[in-house]
Amino acid sequence: MKRFILICITSFLIISGSSVQAQKGYEFPDSVKYKKNVIRWNLTPFLLWGKHNINIGYERVLKPYRSFSLNAGYFVLPSLFEGIYDSLDIQRSGKKWGFTVSGDYRFYFKKRNKRMAPDGLFWGAYGSFHHYEFENSIKVLNSPTIEGDLTLGASINIISAGVELGYQFIIKERLSIDIIFMGPSLSMYTKRFTLGGDLEFDEEDEYLQAIYDILKNTIPGFEALIQDRGLSTSGANLSLGFGMRYLIQIGYRF
Repeated sequence: MKRFILICITSFLIISGSSVQAQKGYEFPDSVKYKKNVIRWNLTPFLLWGKHNINIGYERVLKPYRSFSLNAGYFVLPSLFEGIYDSLDIQRSGKKWGFTVSGDYRFYFKKRNKRMAPDGLFWGAYGSFHHYEFENSIKVLNSPTIEGDLTLGASINIISAGVELGYQFIIKERLSIDIIFMGPSLSMYTKRFTLGGDLEFDEEDEYLQAIYDILKNTIPGFEALIQDRGLSTSGANLSLGFGMRYLIQIGYRF
């Protein structure tokens, strides 16, 4: 993982350095009054996963057709379905929290756009990190061998690096509507699940599969996140896969 992160950071620095060198011939019409900053709210996780997902971003224009942005915020996925599912009674989540940080370097198309950054069509290189963990109590019903409660815990990390294509609308010099249409990435997933309680070992797989089915039907994208067809409690699991970034943000330019 350390090698992967080092490669991402090195690639980003090379891109940043080369882009600065390429922009030496351009200047802002009025470098003092030109509005180079945008602060914005990422609506996408709020709309997809709930009101607790507040993600704030900041973009800084470095050169007339180049910019850099950062996003950070709270990241939680929907709770497990509460109620009775076959022989499992899912209780309310006692613990869930997470966070996300991301950054991108944007290249605005000089010949395509009528105005300079941060207005217009752009492509960019980006990286992101998501961390999420939760814990649920589960009561087993109608089982001759198991009584009491089970506790399902999970910790999931996602590191992604990729490219993106988007468009930012600047309305009346102040209002920003930032849309990323697509952002394919290579992602590294680490996840750890724990299942505790009065549970016979030979029946663990059966209950894990039932829990997996609930997660798959409750959390959008969970099946792709896990990258396999079930859950395992045998330590942390590392895997590589492909991801996709898409978002809508509204902001204020100053």
